[in-house]
Amino acid sequence: MAARTVRSLTALAAAAVLMTALLVGCGGGTTTAVPVSGGAAAAGPAALATPTAAETEYNSPCPTGGNARKFAKTRFALHAGLALGAFHRYIYKPLRSGGFRAGADKRKRTIAKAAIAGAFALHQLKVARGFAAANPTLCRAVQGVSNQFSALTGKLQNGTATPADIAAGNSSMAGLQRDASKTGYGFKEQNVTIPGTS
Repeated sequence: MAARTVRSLTALAAAAVLMTALLVGCGGGTTTAVPVSGGAAAAGPAALATPTAAETEYNSPCPTGGNARKFAKTRFALHAGLALGAFHRYIYKPLRSGGFRAGADKRKRTIAKAAIAGAFALHQLKVARGFAAANPTLCRAVQGVSNQFSALTGKLQNGTATPADIAAGNSSMAGLQRDASKTGYGFKEQNVTIPGTS
């Protein structure tokens, strides 16, 4: 019995460290260099440039103009689908099956997985928001879902998430899907396995 407790605590600590590393690693304080194509590339490997505005994370207010990014619809659909898949697999389905209830089998592990999945879904929504920048309706919808997931992830990390919080997250994702479909940016849930949750 004591060995199982030690294993559970070790797994929970490892999940917390991984989650912290993911959250710290997602900070946007630095940029990486990107090789320049064309004539500068012929000058040698030392010719590097910083990313363009289209390659950096989107942090501006919702736009009113048209699409300025390549494959924005496809990339939005990919990242929003990954966020939806992670939410459904690691947060919503365990809630429906009673995995978060007191006394549930492997409850701590389920909560740790949900916290990691919440951080992953939040990151994917931030990336999707950058590609939704061309559409003002989508931009507002993604921002609302990002705020919802930020609060939900915090509650999952603290162990204070309620079924109502998770149901609200599900309804906000459904709203995002509905708004995206109305504006031609429809997406489907993607099957995703998040490292550290197996």
